[in-house]
Amino acid sequence: MEEFCGKSGAMKKNGTMLFSMGCRDYHYINMNKSWQDAQSYCREHHSDLATISNMRDNNRTLESKTNSAEKYVWIGLNYTQGAWRWSDSSNASFNNWKNGEPNRNNNCVEMLSDGRWNDGGCHHKRHFICNGEEHRDYHYINEKMSWQDAQSYCRNNYSDLATISNMTDNKKAQKKHNSTEKYVWIGLNNNNTQGAWRWSEDSSDASFYNWNKGEPNGNRDCVEMRPDGCWKDEKCTTKLPFICNDFPMILICENTTWEEAVEYCRENHHDLISAHNVSMRERVQDVAENATTPYVWIGLHYTCVLDFWFWIDNEDFIEDSWDPDNDKRDFCGTSGAMKKNGTTLFSRSNTEKLNFICSLCET
Repeated sequence: MEEFCGKSGAMKKNGTMLFSMGCRDYHYINMNKSWQDAQSYCREHHSDLATISNMRDNNRTLESKTNSAEKYVWIGLNYTQGAWRWSDSSNASFNNWKNGEPNRNNNCVEMLSDGRWNDGGCHHKRHFICNGEEHRDYHYINEKMSWQDAQSYCRNNYSDLATISNMTDNKKAQKKHNSTEKYVWIGLNNNNTQGAWRWSEDSSDASFYNWNKGEPNGNRDCVEMRPDGCWKDEKCTTKLPFICNDFPMILICENTTWEEAVEYCRENHHDLISAHNVSMRERVQDVAENATTPYVWIGLHYTCVLDFWFWIDNEDFIEDSWDPDNDKRDFCGTSGAMKKNGTTLFSRSNTEKLNFICSLCET
């Protein structure tokens, strides 16, 4: 019987298939419904019809229907109040229309088998794709830096400066704002963007805003968050604490071999966690403290044939990460692990059965 030490998702449930290949999950629903009925179903069973913010999201939704022969599937875009909007009411700043579309004969949007979009009659009955949980977390950095330096710090030690896609994200980030400082940097800016506000993470246009009254005032290019969660624009050279996108991960309290852990994470989440640097290993330590084994598997593996260690997400391995007490004589047949109460690395036999930590997103 599986035992989870944290929140988890399932691969198959109620006729749906969950694909979590990045920080936003999508559920492919193999039921035929009109656009409105599909919207109602997604809102009742998941969160909403699929929102697609960039090409990465588009590829994920397309991947979610890989095993389907359906030519058309509903996504959450529709024409309402004189504009194309997503079902969650956010503006559409990204599109992937088929040539000649939209022809404005119809108000609902379907995805074709090649990932391009077409406007279709809302009454047609199609399979559809729902938004799942968006796995996003944040980490507060209590060091004052310019926006650009904060961006570099987050990219080197975490993922990127904070991306905030909706009010749920905003409240999460606001809770991390635990400083006596009045303002903290987030990842929104309009540096060299022809006036468009874009996120640092993927240069996508912002479709959600939480501006303070009177903001933005139009003469500053970077965005800070107030303690109440509202935003204002600020000079990018101002030195402030900041919030980074963190690495969502989950501890699985099931005793498995290293290969079984990799298989489980890839089937149910994203992958076994790769903890390349001290910041990531500190996060792993926080999650691992509830483990039921003294060590936990991570995404580090040794190949005897090529005689080197590698992270399974293809990042380079730095040899000085080993714990001083680790036996370094013979690594064949071993993989990487961490103590539940430490941040250094150990080699353990591949057949040893340990708890393990899965990443929920690409790191």
